Amino acid sequence: MQLIDNMDLIKPVLEKTENESLMTMFTLLEERIDYPESFVTMLGETSSGKSSIINGLLGEQIIYTAAQPTTGTVIELYEYDVDSTITPYAIMKNATLRKLSENEFYTQCLEPSDDVLRLRLNVPKMPHQLQGMRLFDTPGYGSIHEKHEEVLKEFIPNSDVLIYVVNYRVSIGEADAEFLQFIANYLQDDVKFFLVINRAPANIAQDNVRITEIVKYAKDLLHEDISYFIIEGLPGDGIKLPQSDALWEAVRQEVQSPARQQRVNEALFNYQLQLLEEAELQWQKQVSIYESSDEEKALIQREIDNLKVKKIEAQKLIYDTFEKMTKQLPSLFEKAKINMATQIELEIRDANKWNSTEECTGYVKAHLIPRYEKLERKKITDYLGQELMILNEKLEELVNAAIVNFTKKIEIISNHFEPVVEGISRKIASRTTDNLVRTFLARYGGRGGAGAGVANLAKKSLKTVGKWFGKTFTREQHNALASFLKRIGATSTRNLSIAASLFIDAIFYVIEVHRWKDRLLKDVNKSLKKWEEDTLSDVLVDVKELQEVNLQSINEYFDEFLTVLDSDEDLLSEDELTTIRENLSEIAAVKNKLMKEGVNV
Repeated sequence: MQLIDNMDLIKPVLEKTENESLMTMFTLLEERIDYPESFVTMLGETSSGKSSIINGLLGEQIIYTAAQPTTGTVIELYEYDVDSTITPYAIMKNATLRKLSENEFYTQCLEPSDDVLRLRLNVPKMPHQLQGMRLFDTPGYGSIHEKHEEVLKEFIPNSDVLIYVVNYRVSIGEADAEFLQFIANYLQDDVKFFLVINRAPANIAQDNVRITEIVKYAKDLLHEDISYFIIEGLPGDGIKLPQSDALWEAVRQEVQSPARQQRVNEALFNYQLQLLEEAELQWQKQVSIYESSDEEKALIQREIDNLKVKKIEAQKLIYDTFEKMTKQLPSLFEKAKINMATQIELEIRDANKWNSTEECTGYVKAHLIPRYEKLERKKITDYLGQELMILNEKLEELVNAAIVNFTKKIEIISNHFEPVVEGISRKIASRTTDNLVRTFLARYGGRGGAGAGVANLAKKSLKTVGKWFGKTFTREQHNALASFLKRIGATSTRNLSIAASLFIDAIFYVIEVHRWKDRLLKDVNKSLKKWEEDTLSDVLVDVKELQEVNLQSINEYFDEFLTVLDSDEDLLSEDELTTIRENLSEIAAVKNKLMKEGVNV
C-alpha cells in the first residue's frame, strides 16, 4: 500500500477524536508524504565557487558571485512548480515567507537582515532529474564561524548528501582543514560525502599531483574514503556557468536510491501507525476510567502519587551529576592547559631540534598544539562520558524498576487499565508521537516550513521495542551524549585554531636564538589560556543543554504514566461509550490493514 492511501484511511479516524494536536501532526505528516524530499548541503571555504556551481546547475546567473565573499546566509533551492520562473523568497524568523525582488535578493545574499532565517529560490523544475532534492548553499567558513554555527550542528548531521567544494589552486588551506575536522566530528554513517575540486585547469587528469594531494588530505581529515569530482574553470570574463553533470548525476543516484527511499518510507509508515495508536490511547483511557470503580481509581491514584516520588528521585540524580561535572570542569581545563604548556615547552626548548624560527613556529602551531590538545581533550571527554554513563545506569535502574512496578500494580488493581498502560509503554518505546513528530515535521517540514535547515527523515525512525522498556529507555540520553562529546571536539578544535591564529605568527619573532623561543612560549601560553577560557565557557553551555535533555526525557517518561487517570471526558453516557468502542474497533481494523499490506517504495 502506498503511504498516501494510508492517509486517506487514517484521516477520518483522527477527525473523530476532535483532537487539535493529532490533526496538526496529521497535516504535517501528510505534507511530508505529498512532497518527499532529500537534503543536500553545499559547504566550503569562502569564494571556493559553491554559488557558481549552483548557477551552473540552474543554467543561469541567479546567485550573485564576485571575487569577494558573497553568500552571507543560507540559500535554499526548492522545487515549486507554482512559480513559472525561478523566484526568490526570504524565510523569516517568524515562520513566514516573503517574496523578494531581484535586487532585494542580491542585497540579502550579501548582508542578510536580522529578521531573515534563510533565503529560498523556488525552482519550477529541478534540473538533472533532481526532483525531490532540497539544496542548501551555505556561507563560507568565515561566515559560518561568526554567525552560522547551526550549519555545523543542524545541517551537517541531518543532510543526506554533503558536497564540499575546494578551489584547485588554493587546495585545502588551513580554514578548509579546520572545517573538514568539524565535519568529521559531526558526520554520520548514512551521510554521503562528495568532494568537489573546483576551477581546475582544462583536461586535467585524475592522477594530477595536486588532485592526488587534495583527495588524500581530505581522506586523512575525514578518516574515510570519499568520492570526488573535478570541475574545470572557465577562462575569460563574463558570466561563468561551470558544468558538473557527473556530480549531479551522482547526487541524483544517491538521494533517489531505492534503499534510501525505503528507509524514509518505513519511517513515515511508523509515524502513521503511531498517530493511530495515539488516538487509540486517548479513547482507551476514557473507556477504562468509565469501567473502573471509585475504589479502583483511588488505589490507582495512590500509585500515581508514589510514582511522582520516583520522578523527583530521578530528577535529583540528574541535578547532582551535572552539578558535580560543572564544578569539576574548570579544574580539568586548567590542568589540561598546564599539561599542554609543559609538553610544548619541552619541545621548543630542545636546542638540537630546530633549524629556524619559522620551522619551529610552524610545527608548534600546526602539529604540537593540536596533538596535545587532542590528548588533553580526551581526558576531559572521558571524564564526562564516564560520569554520564554512570548516571544513565542509575536512571535506567530507577526508572525501569519504578515504571514496571507501577504498571504491574495498576493491572492488579484494575484489569480495565491494562490496554492503557500497554499503549503508553508502546508510545514511550517509539518516542515519536506528539513530541518528536510535531517537533521534527514542524521544524523540517515541506512548503513554507521555517525550520533551521534540513533533516534526513529516515534517521528519526526508531525501532519498536517490547512491552516494557528493558534497557531501551535511555536511548535518547545515549544519543545526546554521543552528540555532546562530538560537539566538544569540534568546539575545542575551533577555539584552538582561533587562539593560535591570534597569537602565533612567525613573522613577528626576532631572529636571535636567545629571544625567539621565549617569545614563542609566551604566545603559546596566551593561545592556550584563550583556548581554555573559550572552550570551558562553550562546554558549560553544552553541559547545561545536556542536563535539560536528560530532564526533559525523564519527565516525559514519568508524565505519560502519571496521566493514566486523565481524560477530557470523565463521565460518558452509554451512547458515547458505544461510539468510542466503535471507534476503537475502527482503529484496530485500520491498523491491521496497514500492517498486513506494509509499505512500498
